[in-house]
Amino acid sequence: MLLIVGPSGVGKTLLLKRLQANTNNATISKEDVPATIATVGTNLMTVMTLKKTEVTVREMGGAMAPIWHKYYKDSHAIMFMIDLSKHVQVSIAAVQLMTLLSHPSTQDVPFLIILNKRDLSNSMSSVEVECLFRLEELIHHASQKIQVVETSAKTGYQLEEVAKWLHEYHRNEETGTS
Repeated sequence: MLLIVGPSGVGKTLLLKRLQANTNNATISKEDVPATIATVGTNLMTVMTLKKTEVTVREMGGAMAPIWHKYYKDSHAIMFMIDLSKHVQVSIAAVQLMTLLSHPSTQDVPFLIILNKRDLSNSMSSVEVECLFRLEELIHHASQKIQVVETSAKTGYQLEEVAKWLHEYHRNEETGTS
């Protein structure tokens, strides 16, 4: 099982809906953004990777953060999404990410850190994100394999990188490697 978590309102549902549109051979234009509502609890969504493989992803709502840890042991890979346009929430996300990475059940689990809403003029700059998260050090010193991608779930920017990562770690789930 692949897991996606992050604070409320960061764009997890929209990202999955865009990936799901690929599953249904549909395309969503920038102007035709699917409607979403805040996830209360958990959603299971089947999405398509770049290699046309279906993958089931469990989305956990941000309000569910106190119980995210109950789902780590069943996850072969974890995506953590951050909204770069909500500066106060980014600080909270930094704490959540460090908590997630330090949990005993996630030590061998690959991570994709998704920096969303890169298209907005008020989003944090790459320098600000690097200073806050110290991403290079994090990637170098963490026990997990970590990849970072900047996206816009609204416009679909870098969506193919997320699909590529999903394919890679879904394949590892099937073979039992990470």
